[in-house]
Amino acid sequence: MANINELMTCWGFGKQTDIATANLVATMWRMTNLSTKPWAQNPVSEDDAAEVGKGFEFATQLFKSHYAPPEQEISKYLSAEFAAWAFSFGLGNVVKSGTTPNFIYTVLPILGATNATALELPYFSYVQQIRPGGSSVLDQMMVGCAVRTIKLSVTSSPGRASAMLSVGMVTTGKYTEPSVISMPAATTLHEMNSGAMTLSINGVDYVTAKNFLSLEWTWDNNFRTGFYPGSGAQDGFQTQGRFEIGDRSHGLTFMARYQNGSSELTKLRALTTGTAVLVFTSDTNNNVTITEQKMGFKMAEVGETNGIVTVAVTGSPMYDTTNGLVTCVCKAAYDGICQ
Repeated sequence: MANINELMTCWGFGKQTDIATANLVATMWRMTNLSTKPWAQNPVSEDDAAEVGKGFEFATQLFKSHYAPPEQEISKYLSAEFAAWAFSFGLGNVVKSGTTPNFIYTVLPILGATNATALELPYFSYVQQIRPGGSSVLDQMMVGCAVRTIKLSVTSSPGRASAMLSVGMVTTGKYTEPSVISMPAATTLHEMNSGAMTLSINGVDYVTAKNFLSLEWTWDNNFRTGFYPGSGAQDGFQTQGRFEIGDRSHGLTFMARYQNGSSELTKLRALTTGTAVLVFTSDTNNNVTITEQKMGFKMAEVGETNGIVTVAVTGSPMYDTTNGLVTCVCKAAYDGICQ
C-alpha cells in the first residue's frame, strides 16, 4: 500500500534530441505538482467479436492494439522557471539570451515553414516514482512527451493561488521501466502572485485603476494523431511516432469592475484593437511578460460579482503582420531551458 504523497516526479527542462531519445538526468529537474494523479499508461486491446464465422457473436480472442495514455497535467503556482519551461515547450520557438543570473527566454509560436522540425514541438521525458528500488511501487519514464495545452489563471485572491499555471501533456506510449533515473534535488523556484503584476489591455491600465478581478490565458496545440505505419511499438502495442500541431487555439478572457468611463463596450462596438501586456515580477532577474500583439474584444457582458457591477470580456487575439500573435519573455536564473 502506498500513499500518493510518496509520488515524486521530474521531467526534462532540456529538450530531447528527437522523439525517441530520452533526457539524461543532467537535463531534468524535480518539482512538486498540485495534480496528484499518476500518469496512466493505458494499453488498449481489441477482440474478434465483429468477425463472422465463429457461429456466434461473442469474442473468443484478444489482440494487442496500442498505447493510449491520457493527457497528464502539471499544475503549479506561477514561477519564472516553470513559465519559461511551459511557454518554451508549448509554443516552440525559443531564443535564449543573457547570462547568470538573468537568462532571458523569448518565446513565439512556431511557424511550420521556418521551424526546424516543421510541425513538431520540442519533446521531453517525464519520470514518476514511488519507492524506487527493490520494493518499487512505480518507477517509469515516459519518453517523447509534448505540451498540448497551457492555462494561466489569475484571480483576486491572496497568496500563491492567485496566479496558477497548468500544463497538459501527451506522450507517445514509449516508456522505460525501471526508469534508471535518480531523482535530482528539488529545483528552487521564484514564485510570484497577482499582487506583483501589471496589466494593460487595449490602452487601459486595469491594475492602477484597481478594476481588475480575474483573467484566464489559454493555449491549445490541438495535436494531430501520431499513429501511422511505422510509428513504433512497445510490448506489441503500437505507439505514436510524432505530435504535430493542428489548428492551434488561443484565448484570453478577463473580468473587471464596470463604472463610469469603462470602455469595453465602446471598444467592442468600434472593433478597436490594441496590445495586451501582462507582467508578473518576483525580482529583477525573475519575471514573466506576456504580450498579445493585437487584441480586440469578441464579447463584453455587463453583470454582477459579489454585489459589484462588472464586465466579462472575451478577447480576440489576432495575428499582427509585423509583430506576430503573442510574445512571451521569461527571465529566470535557470540555464538550459528547452535547449
